Amino acid sequence: MSSPRRTSAIPLIALVVISSLAIIGDEAASMSMVLTAVDQGQPWMVTWFSLSLAIPAMVLAPLGGAIVDRYDPRRIWVAYLALQSLCLGAASLQDDFWARLSLLAASNVINILSGSAAFALLPALIGPVRIERANSLMAIGSSLAYMLGPALSAWLFDIVGASLMLGANAGTTAILAATALALVLRVERPETTDATSRSLWGGVRSGWQAIRSAPVVAATMPLLILIMVGTSIEAVAGMFWLRQISGTDTLYGLVLSCWAIGSIIGAYLAGTKRLSPRTMLLIVGGGLCMALAILAEGLVPIAIIIGGAFVIGGLGNGTHNVGVRNLIFQQIPQAHIGSAWAYYRMLASTSVAIGYVVGTPRTPNDAQGMVIVAGICALVGVLMAIVALRLPKPRAISSKARDSPEPATGDDTMATRTR
Repeated sequence: MSSPRRTSAIPLIALVVISSLAIIGDEAASMSMVLTAVDQGQPWMVTWFSLSLAIPAMVLAPLGGAIVDRYDPRRIWVAYLALQSLCLGAASLQDDFWARLSLLAASNVINILSGSAAFALLPALIGPVRIERANSLMAIGSSLAYMLGPALSAWLFDIVGASLMLGANAGTTAILAATALALVLRVERPETTDATSRSLWGGVRSGWQAIRSAPVVAATMPLLILIMVGTSIEAVAGMFWLRQISGTDTLYGLVLSCWAIGSIIGAYLAGTKRLSPRTMLLIVGGGLCMALAILAEGLVPIAIIIGGAFVIGGLGNGTHNVGVRNLIFQQIPQAHIGSAWAYYRMLASTSVAIGYVVGTPRTPNDAQGMVIVAGICALVGVLMAIVALRLPKPRAISSKARDSPEPATGDDTMATRTR
C-alpha cells in the first residue's frame, strides 16, 4: 500500500542536491591538502595523503558495513554525518599538516559508515522513482560535483586558504546531516535478518559471503579492481602528461572537463528504461570505454583527440558507476546491502592506494608510459570480466538474492573514477 510519504520525489531530489554539495566540500578539503603539499615541494606528500585516507577505510570498511546491517541505518546515517562534520571542523582549526591529515583520515572512515547507511536507505527514500533512475540521478549529482569541485577548490585555495576550505566542508557535511535527519523521519527502518543472532564479526563474514554467493558480482570484481587501479595510475601520471601535451592550463582544464561532461551524459543514459536493464552492458561496456580512452590518451598525444576520447571515456565512467550501484541492489539481499557497499568502498580505497603507489615513482619522468600502463591495466580487467561472465555457472545468477526475503532488486520495473 502506498502512503503520502512514498509518493513524492522531493526527498530524493533533496538527497541528490545536498550530497553533491557535500562532495564539493570533500573535494575542497582534499584539494587544500594536495595544494599544501605541492606548496611545500614534497610530491610524495600527495601520495601519503591518499594512502592515509585509503588504508584506514580499507581496514575498517567491512566492520562498518556490518554495523550498518546490524543496527538502524537511519540513526547511523545522521549520527555519523554529524561526527564527520565535527572532525572536519577540528581539522580546520589545526595548523599542522599531519594533524589535519589524521583528522581527515578519521573523517574518511566515518564517511564509509554514513555512505553505506545512505546506500541501504536509498530504496526507502526514492518515492515513485525507479531505483535505476535514482542511482542515475545520484551518479549525475556526483559527476557534477566532481567536475565543479576541483576547479572551484583550486580557485578558492589562493583566496581563502586551507582552513576556511576545511571549515566549508564541515559546514556542507552538517547541512547533509540536517537533511538526513529530516529524510529519515519519513521512512521506517529497512527490513533485515535477525541481527541479534550474530555478532559484528559474524556480520563481516556474512556480508562477504553474500557477495561471493552472487556469481555475477564475484565475476565483475577483477574488472572493478583493475579499472580503479588503472584510473588511479592515470590520475597521477595523466596530470603531468596532459599538461605537457596541452601547453596551457586553459586547454588542460578543457580536456579534463570533457571526461566530466561525458560522465554526466553516461549517468543519465544509464537510468533510461532502454539501458537500465542491461546491467552488464553498463558495467563492462562502460569499463571498456574508459580503458580505450586512457589508452588513446597515452598513444595519441594530440589534445583535441584526447578530448574526444575523454568524452567517450567519461560516458563509460557514468554508465559504469550506475551499473555497479544497480548490480548491488539486484544481486545482494537487503540484509547485507550495507556490507556490500562498504566492501565496494574498501575495494575502491585499496585500488586507489595501489594505483597511487604504482604511479608515483615513475612520474613525471615517464608519465606517458604510465598512462599506457594504466590503460592496459583497465583493458585487462574488462577482458577478465568478459571471460568470467561467459563461463558456465553452477548456480542461477540471483539464487541467493531470490531466496532472501524482500531483496531490493528493482527488477520489478524492468532495473571514485569520476574526475
